[in-house]
Amino acid sequence: MKVLIYGGSFDPVHKGHYSILKAACSYLKPDKVHIFTAYQSPFKNKSPRPFALRKQMAQEALSSIYSNIIFDDFELEQKRVVYTYETIKYVKKLYPGCQIYLLVGTDCLNDMPRWKNSEYIFQNSIIVAGIRKGVTFKTQDFKYILLKGDFPLISSTNIRLAILSNGLLPNSLLSTTEERIEKDLMYGLDLHKWLEAHLKPKRYLHVKLVAQASVELGRLYGANLEDCALAAVLHDSGKSMSNEELINYAIKNNLKVRDFKDICKFSPSLLHSEVSYHIAKNVFKIKNTEVLNAVRHHTLGRKNMSLLEQIIFISDMASKDRKIKDARIVKQAALTSLQAGVFAAMKVKLEWTIANSKWVAPTGIEFWNELCLKNN
Repeated sequence: MKVLIYGGSFDPVHKGHYSILKAACSYLKPDKVHIFTAYQSPFKNKSPRPFALRKQMAQEALSSIYSNIIFDDFELEQKRVVYTYETIKYVKKLYPGCQIYLLVGTDCLNDMPRWKNSEYIFQNSIIVAGIRKGVTFKTQDFKYILLKGDFPLISSTNIRLAILSNGLLPNSLLSTTEERIEKDLMYGLDLHKWLEAHLKPKRYLHVKLVAQASVELGRLYGANLEDCALAAVLHDSGKSMSNEELINYAIKNNLKVRDFKDICKFSPSLLHSEVSYHIAKNVFKIKNTEVLNAVRHHTLGRKNMSLLEQIIFISDMASKDRKIKDARIVKQAALTSLQAGVFAAMKVKLEWTIANSKWVAPTGIEFWNELCLKNN
């Protein structure tokens, strides 16, 4: 009896999952196929999407590939990280004497010797992998089968990042998954729907361009990319309000804003950062403190900003909708170092403020002085 095992977070399921499973079923013609939705991957943080939803996406996308597919709740029942060798033990008990085939991507194939209890995996299963374009395959000592076919290099992480950054679904998704994501407004589509309804088109475009810039900087400096995109998407959520509306919102919600009276008198638009912070926290229920702080301090900055705060502060000034000269100056500085990028961004802000005879908030002056001391 041949049993094929295929596991994944399926967050979301995509064309890569579909193509490799179809090829494996076609080649092996297994008697049973067990698909395991991960409760929590050993290599990733626990998904905020519930197990049931991710399993449902997998069922909708993959159930038509082959008969005798079982979507197994084994990992849900354990309610913890489950390692592959444990899954193999579980399947061996279900089907004594069976031959187990373990389906993985080529990128996993190269790393498997470092998996927990890998010797047990190799002794009790045959590894099946699809060669993906752009992934270099290393010859291994254990038993494996390489599938023939077109297996696109697709990442669920990059899909989530793309949706969160620009509110659009990439073509690497299956139609059933697209429908599910759109129906449930997943992966940030709820944020984009709200922003489209509340922001002017130019401001909404700015938000997406800042998200693009923040992800680029996040890759460069090793930040959490989904946090970069989320903070960028939310940073101007209160920007569509008029000065009067910002003041009224701050008063109504009892926002604690330094120099509030002076800001209301001389530059009410500065309140949009605090209002955006409040919207992120109370409308969208964001609990990530780093993301919230990046939203809150993206305009005036503050002492000892975190990595994410610096990235959003820079990206806001380096986005492609800014004046070409200013954006280029800030971006080039940021490629040198984050400190240089923050300094350049603040310099551009101050130059514009002074050139337009605008009031400079005390927080901004203090931050500039700190940057000058560090820069010298």
